[in-house]
Amino acid sequence: MKKPKFYCCADVGSFKEKAKRIWGLEEYNSEQDKNELVLFFGLYADKDYEIIQEHKGKKIIFWCGTDVTSLLRNQYRQDIIKKYPEAEHYCENEVEGEELRSLDFNPKVRPSFLEDINGFPVCYQQSGNPQVWLCGHHPRENDDYGFNFIEGVAPKVPEITFHFYGAEGDNKENVIYHGIVPREQFNQEIRKYQCGLRCNIHDGFSEVLMKSLLLGQYPISRIPYEKIWSYETEEQLIELLLKLKTMKAANTEAMKFWIKKVNNYSWK
Repeated sequence: MKKPKFYCCADVGSFKEKAKRIWGLEEYNSEQDKNELVLFFGLYADKDYEIIQEHKGKKIIFWCGTDVTSLLRNQYRQDIIKKYPEAEHYCENEVEGEELRSLDFNPKVRPSFLEDINGFPVCYQQSGNPQVWLCGHHPRENDDYGFNFIEGVAPKVPEITFHFYGAEGDNKENVIYHGIVPREQFNQEIRKYQCGLRCNIHDGFSEVLMKSLLLGQYPISRIPYEKIWSYETEEQLIELLLKLKTMKAANTEAMKFWIKKVNNYSWK
C-alpha cells in the first residue's frame, strides 16, 4: 500500500512529530496533495471537518478519543463523514469501536504507540511499597484523568505511593505531585515504579499503559484490555493495588502480547 500523507489536527498536535517519525509519513499539503491518500489524525474542530471535505482523494480517519464522543453529539459532523463511505476508520479500543459502529462505521481497532519501543527496557522490581504513576493534563486532571478519585483512594492503601504527572497539586502522605517535567526525565523516573494507572473512562490506548508494560510493570486500566488488569469499582481497584505487592517477576507475557499489537497499520 502506498503510504498516505499525514494531517494532524491541532488538538493532538503534541503527537504530530512523533506520529510522523514512528509511522514514517510526510505531512499533508492541501494544495499539492488534494488528490492523494491522506491519513487524518484526529477530527476535533470545525476546521478539521472543513479540511476533510475539501480533500478530494481517499481518506483514512484515525480517531483519537474524545473526538469520537464529540462526533456522537453532532449530527452535522456525522453527516459529513457519512459522505465518504469508502473512508477507512481506525480507533484504539472497543469502547471507541462500539461508538463508531453505532453510527454505521466499520472501524479497525488498532492501538498505537508513538515512541521507540526499544527505549523502555524491562527493569521491574517487586516492592512492598509499590509506586504507582498517573498522567493528566490541566484542567482535566480530575474530571478525565481521575486525580481527585485517586486522592480519595490513597488513604485506604497507605502502603501504596501515587505519583501524579502533568498537573500541579498539593502533596499528601502517599500522593506526590511532580507537575510537568521534561519527557526524558519522565521516562527515566517511571522506571523505578511498579504500575502505570489509567483512570479514564473514555480514552485512546494510553501510552501510560504501553510504557508500563514495556518496563515489565503491571498497569491498571479503567477501560478493559486483554492481559491488562482493569477495574470497575473502587473496591476492585484497591484489590489490584494491593496485589502489586505480591508480583515478583516482570510482566513479560503481557508486554510481548502488546508489542505485537501496537502500530499494526496498513501504512506501516
